[in-house]
Amino acid sequence: MLGNWVAASSVTGMLSVLLSSQGAAAATISVGPSDSYQKIEAAQAGDEVVIAPGTYTFRVHLTNQATATSPIIIRAQDPTRPPVWDFSSVLVENAPGSYTGGDRGRGCWQVSGGSYYHISGIVFSNCHNSGKVSAGLRYYNGAKGIVLRDCVFRGSDNGLTGGTENSEITVEYSEFDSNGNTAASSPSHNIYVFGGLFTLRYSYVHDAVQAQNFHVRATTALLEYNWFARAKSYEGDLMTSDDLSGSSTITQSMLLRGNVFVQNQKPGNNAQVVVLYNDGGVNGLAFSVRLVSNTFIGNGGHAAFVHLSNADATKMNAELINNIVAGTSVVTLVEDSGNATVAGSNNWIVSGASASGLLGSIGGTSPGFTNADTKDYSLTAGSGAIGKALAVSDPPTTEYYRNEATTRQSRARSTAKDLGAFESTTTSSPVGPYGAVTSVDAGVGNLPTPDAPIMSDASSAPDAASSPRGGSDAPGSGGSAAEARGDASVDDRGAASVDGNTPSSSKSSGCSCTTERTGDHGGALVVTLLVALRIRRRRGAKRH
Repeated sequence: MLGNWVAASSVTGMLSVLLSSQGAAAATISVGPSDSYQKIEAAQAGDEVVIAPGTYTFRVHLTNQATATSPIIIRAQDPTRPPVWDFSSVLVENAPGSYTGGDRGRGCWQVSGGSYYHISGIVFSNCHNSGKVSAGLRYYNGAKGIVLRDCVFRGSDNGLTGGTENSEITVEYSEFDSNGNTAASSPSHNIYVFGGLFTLRYSYVHDAVQAQNFHVRATTALLEYNWFARAKSYEGDLMTSDDLSGSSTITQSMLLRGNVFVQNQKPGNNAQVVVLYNDGGVNGLAFSVRLVSNTFIGNGGHAAFVHLSNADATKMNAELINNIVAGTSVVTLVEDSGNATVAGSNNWIVSGASASGLLGSIGGTSPGFTNADTKDYSLTAGSGAIGKALAVSDPPTTEYYRNEATTRQSRARSTAKDLGAFESTTTSSPVGPYGAVTSVDAGVGNLPTPDAPIMSDASSAPDAASSPRGGSDAPGSGGSAAEARGDASVDDRGAASVDGNTPSSSKSSGCSCTTERTGDHGGALVVTLLVALRIRRRRGAKRH
């Protein structure tokens, strides 16, 4: 009884503090197609910007400071009819907007040093600038606490870019579709993160036009429960953070958990799928990647699922546990074994595949997918991957739901006893960006309540052996091995040189930020508090 009373008192006290801190200052700001960027950019901590359906062609520049308990919420009025930022008829730098800097064309929306913006239900499309390095959204200059949910990035030079000076972002239930520009001199991607802390989950990332689905230079990256498909070059990588220079003693790390990878049938770089590479030549830098319970569908060739490209003696390590690696004869590839380690166990691989460093592999000719022709990569009865998982400290608790027709949803995984991204016994209902899904039609059937809070819940000889670096098999984006030096002209320390600005000299060598994980204790309490705050705000003033 006493414990219950203490808990209730704590909740009441926290709620009182939050309510008093919000008070009358919080407001609802309504935005329609006839309005301008000024109304969105004016939002302060605790405010909620509600954007009506329609097409918008002005730039948005977000710089205000909010807090974790009082974020700035920017959301679609009706997520089933999302507002669309479409720049197909104008270069981004020539569109209306408050920001006049030389890098104004780097993103349709930009978050420059802003904090705790929660953005949901927005479509970013056809964002191009004269330098061919624009993005749907760019965050930089130490932007932190950014949450993107239920957003679509389509047909831009890059989908999402950014990440500098300890920046931090969480992206959930979003789609990155056909971003990239084949006319760009430097590689362009669906996602290009330059530094800081990056989290991506429950998202559908596919068909990058020029290079990778994810090109990550973050200090710490977590990519879990996503569906990656058909990158033009190869699926993704971890490379040198742009926040580092000269020498460093840090380790950049990436955790891939519960993801599905579907390889392009004819990629520009058929030597690798996920690669680690110190393209910045930073002394003392190390890389670490951990892959837990992912499912990879190769094109039947010899692409290395994990490639440690360390001929320069950069120290690297990779750990693979409980994955399904189908459709390739090469699981791991290491260039300098004296400075790299590969470890792991209980992975399903093609019989006879090269899997140096891995123990307890389960070999076969087919993992036993339910229906690979329809991209149903769950396991059918009798699959050799059922019940073969090794117990780990960070098992998958969730699954991506469901395929490339029903997308951007998730559901609780029943157990973690099977290999790969799906558990054969899972029967739980799907969840979308706004809660329980009421229908299953490509991510738009999960109807939201009008004031649903946006929460951050904060896996024969190979082609690469003959040419692991040169030509189209370079560890970069299908071009020269010195890809990053091509990227340097468009780095994200401040702005692109092609737009006439000078990059900032400010640097950082790490991030102490943490992100909450799905299922963490206290989530229900936070939701309760935010719902109460939302009710309080609706009683307050409105700005139109």
